[in-house]
Amino acid sequence: MPVPFDVKHFFGNKQKDGDSTSNPSSNTTTHPFNFEDGSYQYPSMAEEALEMLQVSMLIYSITDLRSLAKHPKKSTTIKAPQRILDLPLSLTTCLELLEENYDVVKETFGDDEHANTISSLQSIHARYQQLHQNNNTSPKNNATVSFVAQWLNPLLSSGDSQGIEVQPSSSSTTTIPQVPLLTAYGDENPETDMVYAVGIDPIRKRVTVAFRGSVTPTDFIKDASIIMNHQPNPIKQLYPHHEYDTVGIHQGFFDYLLKKRIQNRNKLEEIVEHVIALFREVPERQSTYKLYVTGHSLGGALATLFSLYVASSIGDKSSNIPGPVSCISVASPRVGDRNFQAAFAHLEEHGLLRHLRIANRRDPVTIMPGATGKKIWATLSPVSFIAFKLMDNQFSEKETFRHTGIKLLLGKGEYEFFYAGNPLDDVDVDDQKASQDEASPASNASTKEKSRQKTKSIQKEKIPDVVFHLGKAYTDNITSVAQQLSNMSLNDLYRIQVAAIVAKSGMVEEGEQS
Repeated sequence: MPVPFDVKHFFGNKQKDGDSTSNPSSNTTTHPFNFEDGSYQYPSMAEEALEMLQVSMLIYSITDLRSLAKHPKKSTTIKAPQRILDLPLSLTTCLELLEENYDVVKETFGDDEHANTISSLQSIHARYQQLHQNNNTSPKNNATVSFVAQWLNPLLSSGDSQGIEVQPSSSSTTTIPQVPLLTAYGDENPETDMVYAVGIDPIRKRVTVAFRGSVTPTDFIKDASIIMNHQPNPIKQLYPHHEYDTVGIHQGFFDYLLKKRIQNRNKLEEIVEHVIALFREVPERQSTYKLYVTGHSLGGALATLFSLYVASSIGDKSSNIPGPVSCISVASPRVGDRNFQAAFAHLEEHGLLRHLRIANRRDPVTIMPGATGKKIWATLSPVSFIAFKLMDNQFSEKETFRHTGIKLLLGKGEYEFFYAGNPLDDVDVDDQKASQDEASPASNASTKEKSRQKTKSIQKEKIPDVVFHLGKAYTDNITSVAQQLSNMSLNDLYRIQVAAIVAKSGMVEEGEQS
């Protein structure tokens, strides 16, 4: 049975009237969970999920190809090694280089330690070949508008250039597509440290940060560091009266992203510097572009943690990063404690942070870790448990990890949505919907009709299997429901159904720590 969880603990105290200490630049909305201000056209649920999944998979293969290019001896085995290291790097060039070196990368990294690289590489290879066959173009030919459009938007039909901006060529009267560019790459020590990439996409008008998932022994050691590291609550700079002064963060993820390093800087500050530079490079981007963050597995956890901290800085005059921050995580483990979850939800409620957490049924990583090593030990030792409870009666809550965001639970040909353990399709939203303004065109469609498009969910849980954690399993499952998800909007789920849960029940049910 789900454990009742007081909404106060989920969202914290509401901002007090007349609170002049809150940042005036923070997003103030008429309704909770509203991210629309008319300045940005958000893609459909399917497009957001598929595009960010592709990015979270792509970073595996790019990192390993770059590692070969940097190696004194192995660089001679690949074609054009310097091109993959030169930044900025266009998406089309990147895909061409991966295709040209497909056999070498597959042979070099074709072992269990690099399962996600091979899964990613094979998916990219198959998609690359299929797209060119559909367009009757040669893989050696420079990518066309339709190729780029279809790669980024799997729902576009062949030859459709919808959403592609073109600009005059300086050398001719023809037009060329503005393609996504990779502008920064953090892979100085890919075998012993986290890896990230930063890029800009003029097609979708977004700046994207991607984190690589678990590949190396160091990555797996960090995954296993299930100690709770308590840090000052980052949202206090926006909402000083928020109830919780601290948030608990998974120690391994903290070490990778927030631990101070050389010159007293952490990776968060390093990445944010790249992001801010892109928004400042063209001032108009601050009003027309949005920040997206993604990653698979460990990368999804780092994306979640990164998003909380960046969204907490929105409104800071030194950042120039517009809100909301969009986090699309794939196969992510849990990141923080109850306070972390509450801080995250508070930013969601105020329109500063949106999170689609994609999880496959039977993926073991997405249900881990449940608790810290300290709590696990106490569970095995009744005497220790009693001692800890006597010292702190909230011991159990403080040592439990929780998920954030809207969960998209996938199976083959089926999907379900949850928020804090609540199935979103179980909410009767007619009354709530009638009270909402009709600013968003997508909100005109009946939410109940959208729910009918969802296939019947499986009631029985099956034994987890690591095969459901790989990128191919996620690609197959998302693709199998892409048509239904193309009629849905993440913003509508938040603004209508999540808001209805909070407004109607005043309680959320924790259940599986969502």
